[in-house]
Amino acid sequence: MNNKLQYVYTFIILFSLIFSFLFKIDISNGGAARDLYYHWNYIVALGDSLNILKQTDLHVHNNYPHHYPLHHIIFSRFNFLANNLDNYLNFYFVFSLFLPVLFYYCIDNRFPEIDFSKKIFISTIIYFLPNYQASSIWGNSHITSLFFFLGSLYFLINLEKNNQVKVNLKIFLIVFFMACAAYTRQYYVIFFPYLFISILRLTKFKNLIFFCFLSILLSIPGILLAVKHPILFFGLQANVTDFKSSILIVLSIIFVYLSPFFISNFKNNFLEIIQLFKNKNLLLSLFFAVIIFFYLILSFTYKGYVGGGLYFKISKVLIENNIFFFIIAFLSLLLCFYYFKERLEDIILIIIISSSFSSGWMIFQKYFEPMIIICIFLLIKKNFAKKIFNFNSHILFFYFFAYWSIYYLYSAQFFKKINLLLPPIGQLF
Repeated sequence: MNNKLQYVYTFIILFSLIFSFLFKIDISNGGAARDLYYHWNYIVALGDSLNILKQTDLHVHNNYPHHYPLHHIIFSRFNFLANNLDNYLNFYFVFSLFLPVLFYYCIDNRFPEIDFSKKIFISTIIYFLPNYQASSIWGNSHITSLFFFLGSLYFLINLEKNNQVKVNLKIFLIVFFMACAAYTRQYYVIFFPYLFISILRLTKFKNLIFFCFLSILLSIPGILLAVKHPILFFGLQANVTDFKSSILIVLSIIFVYLSPFFISNFKNNFLEIIQLFKNKNLLLSLFFAVIIFFYLILSFTYKGYVGGGLYFKISKVLIENNIFFFIIAFLSLLLCFYYFKERLEDIILIIIISSSFSSGWMIFQKYFEPMIIICIFLLIKKNFAKKIFNFNSHILFFYFFAYWSIYYLYSAQFFKKINLLLPPIGQLF
């Protein structure tokens, strides 16, 4: 890509972020700004005394966030942050700016041979993501968990590159940072099965025992907290959706992030898919996946218009049926099969991501942004992930520009039909 054009793209991306920050725009349509109330109250309370963690059902009775408290404990330890909301928001925004930087170092660590401009561009795209912007501007712990998540993956990449040097130290850092991610947002615990399979492949059995021991040891504080506050373990329960339907919702959300990379190198990707159909084993696996998909769409249920992801809203509100949504979910299944078929741990990874948001609660796009992009470049098989760097930068930029614009227009109440159907923010809970 022409360097001057890349500078223009980078300027537009950063301008969108700074614009949102200066005018305090909640591009998530009020969700992040509303969540700030809960996060800030929790930080202030922990700043007064950590003993409140000993109370029972703290999150239910005090309306604190239904997450483990590591983010809130860390920021409550700094008086200049815990005593002044503006200081907290300004500091957190600057802190969040380093997330794409860390993402770049992880990509560079795994793919030193890839062109510098490609790695910079894909890292910069993170700044363009609406839910990243909303979280960074409104002090949401989502960003903190992503820092820990990337920290774990950085050392997993080091283990993958050279598994003979300081193996246990690397395993300790992998588990420690992933545990910190889970103690910030508990759904990151779903990545431990992936880590287990990866370490089994990369190291010896004695190292795997160390991984299991360390994982159990670091889970003890979480178990003790969950005994006091069961909602941390069971999560928010509701009957908005069910297990089968939640998988379809997640698939449609994943499509938002997989499709631009597939489209931007469509010719080569399409030719590879044609080759897949010549592999009888893969074709049989795909056949069973399609059968499961059609089973999932039976009795699909998702009540209301809050959450559900971009394509569910388009299908439900604008088209007024689920046909378009089902088509997107099916195409996403095919893309997931294409991107996550290479290794056992990749298959396990997409299965646990797709099936882990099934408590019946509303499923939001923000849970997966930029987690899915991180997984694409840092977790799936290296030789396959390397091919994804053949993306067309212009297509990616205009795709994510359109994605940001839709979110902005949505938050600015431009889509009247959708906003009439959604309840006012204060009535959601």
